[in-house]
Amino acid sequence: MFIFLFILLAGLALIYINVSTVAPGKKGKLVALGVLVAIFAGMSFRDTLAGSAVVAFTSVWLCQALLVYIPWGIFRLVRRIVRRAPMEAGMLMRVSRGLLAFTVALTAGLFLYGVPHNSEYKLIETRVELPARYFAESQAGDASDANDSTQVGDASDTLAKPEAVAVVEPRAFTAVFFSDIHVDPLFDRAKLERMIAHVDSLAPDYLLFGGDLADVPTPKLDEWGYDSLFKMLTSKAKIAAVAINGNHEGMQERPGSNPGEWMRKVGFVMLDDSSACIGPACFTGRTDFQVARHRDIDRLPLATIAPRDTTRPWILLDHQPKGIEPEYSGRLPDYALSGHTHNGQFFPGNIVINFVWRLAFGEGVLDGVRWLVSAGVDCWGPPVRVGTDADMWVLHFVAGGR
Repeated sequence: MFIFLFILLAGLALIYINVSTVAPGKKGKLVALGVLVAIFAGMSFRDTLAGSAVVAFTSVWLCQALLVYIPWGIFRLVRRIVRRAPMEAGMLMRVSRGLLAFTVALTAGLFLYGVPHNSEYKLIETRVELPARYFAESQAGDASDANDSTQVGDASDTLAKPEAVAVVEPRAFTAVFFSDIHVDPLFDRAKLERMIAHVDSLAPDYLLFGGDLADVPTPKLDEWGYDSLFKMLTSKAKIAAVAINGNHEGMQERPGSNPGEWMRKVGFVMLDDSSACIGPACFTGRTDFQVARHRDIDRLPLATIAPRDTTRPWILLDHQPKGIEPEYSGRLPDYALSGHTHNGQFFPGNIVINFVWRLAFGEGVLDGVRWLVSAGVDCWGPPVRVGTDADMWVLHFVAGGR
């Protein structure tokens, strides 16, 4: 977190230095100061349309501007060392204006392409082979047996649809997984309506959500009618809709706003460092690292919250794909799901992201666990995707060979 803040402040300082040279003297400094004020004002009014629009444009522009200003700054420094004199003021001003115009035009171009591209999402199907032993053992039981192992948290979360899982049959099952929907004033409501139609047509056993619900307080979600839409979405799962929190839930946990309770209200089984066995599968949902930091608590050890039932497949949901804690030495999850990375979202993030995360997108292995990282069904800040795709995953869990 501190590294991120340092990089952000260093970047803003570089922006100020370069933008302040577009005009002579105090005029240039006022222009640069105005840019910084606009950025911070947008962040302060993030839950308004105007604030979101400012954040969206400046987020993309900052990335493109730094791509230009960093090499430009290096060139100016080397030139000054070699020539032992600063660049002539008139030339510096002309180049600075040209670079500013170029980065603004580039940002506009990214919006023209990236906004329509983000309004769509890819539906990606994958087959997940599970150990055959899960499908060979008899697990018939009553409804209480079917939903027995929420070990931490509200016991009312253990079951979404009791009538759907009165008997636990060892069988293949399907799940639709999505993450990072980030509802805000710029969010495309039609996308959620398409998601509802897609999930309805797929009729999955489970609907799984990987965190980062919204960038506005939960009363805004009710005011804008998203409660009814999410209730429609969760109702499409035949057995249960399961959710975890993401780092942005920590930002929205404040007086009058409770993302976890809101997700329960609209029909999710909310797992917050807890586990639940529902139907033919068990799920563990981790508290996000930044949510734990916001609450001033530690995440519980995985050994403490792992499901007791070992006769059903174990699926782990953890918003950030950091892998399994090194201290853990017990049974490993059969599959894990994350989001958070957005696969970099737009250029150059889509390149840099692979140097930040061991697994930034797609399927792979982390600490011995098969892991899937979604690029997210929507975006944080700018509703722009360039070089990446929004996605929703259809997971077919079937018997494998071991």
